[in-house]
Amino acid sequence: MSWTQKDMEKSYQDLLLKAVTDADFRKELLADPNAAISKATGKEIPADYKIRIIEQDPAYQATFFLPEFAGEEVSENELTAMAGGSCGANACAANGCAGQVTK
Repeated sequence: MSWTQKDMEKSYQDLLLKAVTDADFRKELLADPNAAISKATGKEIPADYKIRIIEQDPAYQATFFLPEFAGEEVSENELTAMAGGSCGANACAANGCAGQVTK
């Protein structure tokens, strides 16, 4: 079964909620994200699709995810896209790039 954008967004929210309420799932997710997500959603993650889970560190109020290095020459459109960015299923932390999980 393939993933749609809607599937990813729904699963992302469900997984976040499960990870903040289920200690065993959180450990599985940190140890082997692909297996834990597949088990929780019933959908396979392609073997070559890498997922990194970053646990929020209470010592920090924000976590920033840097885009790939674009080199010295970046167009105005590319710069705008990088600076304004979007929070898709593969991007920011739990809520609006703020790194805060809301209930």
